[in-house]
Amino acid sequence: MGRKIAIVFMALMILMVCILPLSNSEETDALEPTDYKVSTPGFFFDDEGNIDIAIGNGHSRTVMIYIQNYTDHVLDVAFFSFEGSSDIYGETVKNVTLMPAGDSERRDVVKEPYTISVKDVTPSRKDVRVTLTLFVTDISDDSYDIHAIKFKVDVVSSFDTAGSFNKFLGIIDNTLEEPFDKPIVPFLVTLMIYFVLALLIVKLCIPAITSLLSESASDKEKKKIKTLLFLGTMIITLSLFMDPGLKILGADINWIYLVNKITMTILVITLALTIWKIYMIVMESALTRLGKVDDSKIDLSLLPLFAMFGKLFLWVGGTAAILHIYGMDLSGILVSAGIVTLGITLGAQSVLSQFFSGIALLLTRPFSAGDYIEINGDTHIVKKVGLMYTEFMGDERDRIITMPNNVAASLTSVNMSKYDKAYRLYIFFQIPYDVEVKKAEEVMLQFAEESKYVVHDYTKYKKPIVKLIEFQDAGVLLRLDVTIADYAKKPTIQSEMKKELYVKLAENGIEAPYNRLEVKVLDNEPETTA
Repeated sequence: MGRKIAIVFMALMILMVCILPLSNSEETDALEPTDYKVSTPGFFFDDEGNIDIAIGNGHSRTVMIYIQNYTDHVLDVAFFSFEGSSDIYGETVKNVTLMPAGDSERRDVVKEPYTISVKDVTPSRKDVRVTLTLFVTDISDDSYDIHAIKFKVDVVSSFDTAGSFNKFLGIIDNTLEEPFDKPIVPFLVTLMIYFVLALLIVKLCIPAITSLLSESASDKEKKKIKTLLFLGTMIITLSLFMDPGLKILGADINWIYLVNKITMTILVITLALTIWKIYMIVMESALTRLGKVDDSKIDLSLLPLFAMFGKLFLWVGGTAAILHIYGMDLSGILVSAGIVTLGITLGAQSVLSQFFSGIALLLTRPFSAGDYIEINGDTHIVKKVGLMYTEFMGDERDRIITMPNNVAASLTSVNMSKYDKAYRLYIFFQIPYDVEVKKAEEVMLQFAEESKYVVHDYTKYKKPIVKLIEFQDAGVLLRLDVTIADYAKKPTIQSEMKKELYVKLAENGIEAPYNRLEVKVLDNEPETTA
């Protein structure tokens, strides 16, 4: 009996010696939860080990997940997401690899974002379960461990009708007796309150806005502006009412979602147009007033420039808002727009040169509408300075000259009427050689003193003067220098003064010389010889 016991004891010892190393090896090599760490900074676990987060419909929340390797092996991490509702979903997280602990490049720690999103048409919900499972594998022996991050998601839907159903303004309960206890009653009352408030705004604001219109605006234009602003205000009011109104009626969430998209689009378009009208009224009024200030470089000629910037801002802002309403990603559109803009820039350098030259002309104001300028010896009247072209009239107002702004900006021009309309006029007259220059000078100066076209304010302008210019074939060329009040009247004044000067000199016995041809007839008879 004792021998049998000894044999069994020996067998057990041998078995333990064989099994124990295997057991110790498994305990030593198998991956344990303590071999790595998973953390979510900024988010806290409740008593059940869940992370509570609230997400609005159509929105998302991102949790940054940190994983750190404490072993001297390489770990591979795979992510799997499980959602408890089809309206809530977690985005796919790519697999990651962790280098052994103490890696010199800090590759033993990785962080990965995990985003939970809620679809647009989703009602309010509580405690929806979402689980992100991490499969952590030791690639040296294929041992693994599973770690789960559990989320409890509260959906806060903007389409929730529970808090507004059958309530006045979506706030005050309808406690009226039957038949007025139906949702249609607070719906109509709320609609009436919205429109009353809109009428008050119209009554207070529209007269103040239309008062900014320039004095040149006709009654018809003012009435049109008032009508447009009134309609815009009413449409905006109705668009703002539709969402709370449908919630008061307890409409289906899909109808609320559809109507909300449509009304928001109408709201953005109407708001943009209304702001545009108000912007143009304010800018026109401001530029008109600034234009009346002495030495001001700002006037209504800058209105096209401000109008362009206003349109650009409203178009871009309105389009971006509408695209955002329908959930479109603006980043891709912006990248595409940048590429298209680069192509347009390279292909339309001349057009862009005209455009920016137009902006420079409008801002620096070397000339403005109505100015008389000289370009290459020719006189032009500025008719209009636009963003792309500048229009000139000939000094006789008989033709229109359209010049690209990049050309107009590069030319050297002399502005004859920017600061002072007065102009130094030169009148040339030729006298015969048998007339004393002194006498002609006295007559011409007397004529200048008596002329109604000449400015006689000699404290500000030069006195009339006569200069001898040249000795010509038929006589002496003199020049009378006088100052006239307005360069714009130069052609007419110059013509009239030449006529009057001709008469004045003739009355004093001085007539304009002219070339004479003297012919001498020679006797062509042959001489007789003695």
